Amino acid sequence: MKITLVGAGAIGSLWAGALARQGHAIHLWRRQTDTAFTLQWQGLDAPDTDTFTFCCNQPERLTSSDVILITVKAFQVLESIQSIAPWLRTATPVIVMHNGMGTENEVLQLLPDNPVLYATTSQAALRVDHQSVRHTGVGPTWLGAVNRAGKQWQSLAGVLNTALAPCQWHEDIHAPQWQKLAINCAINPLTAIHQCRNGDLAAPDFTAELTDICREVAAVMTAAGHTTSTESLLQRTLTVIQATAANYSSMQQDVANQRPTEIDAITGFLIEQAHHFQLATPANFVLWQQIKHLEQNYG
Repeated sequence: MKITLVGAGAIGSLWAGALARQGHAIHLWRRQTDTAFTLQWQGLDAPDTDTFTFCCNQPERLTSSDVILITVKAFQVLESIQSIAPWLRTATPVIVMHNGMGTENEVLQLLPDNPVLYATTSQAALRVDHQSVRHTGVGPTWLGAVNRAGKQWQSLAGVLNTALAPCQWHEDIHAPQWQKLAINCAINPLTAIHQCRNGDLAAPDFTAELTDICREVAAVMTAAGHTTSTESLLQRTLTVIQATAANYSSMQQDVANQRPTEIDAITGFLIEQAHHFQLATPANFVLWQQIKHLEQNYG
């Protein structure tokens, strides 16, 4: 397939290399004005790297693409769509993949005629440097449609699965999005505030705080129609903490490098939904405040 990938951060570069290894023609759309980008791509536990050189920012390649995959941060999604809109055919499916939630309504307004799909992934990647990425952990990817036209593109789950398994289609993509959001609410802010690896959160000192976070998330999820429990979310979170113990979360990396975080699309979205359902989320609100304070005081 001809695939335009918008954004070439850690996750974008991971998917670009994985899809290119399957023989797909990858074209990158980036904020940088370069017409080519060379990527050093290292698979999970692989001793060697693959080298790919991708064409970038070619409007005719964007127009001829079979699918668009957007892998920018949540707060960059709308700007990214606006940047490709002049050359985007209305029949081309667009997949949006980012941490957190809350961009869907505005994306659908910008793309009223395109098939629109959302994906959530737990695949982990480390951007070693500007041109190098390493696959650091396997996790599920879920793909689902958010409009009628998108429902005709279930086959794209197979394309993503072949590149980076496991990937499955979900009839209600909001369900896995909420599950991922719950884990992100627990892990990302704490690792960013304490500048630690995921595995450090397994220490007993964090148990009470993780429990409070999961209790609030469970209440909001249940009110939103995705019934769950504190115990279920806490166990799932602890399982992810153990499975990704050596990894740094994306928010930890953002704070460490003094970059804007996705806190508003993760904890901020949760708080917004809590207000809608008239629920209190004091533990999550404190974390949101702390991350916003860190961002506002970057040197």
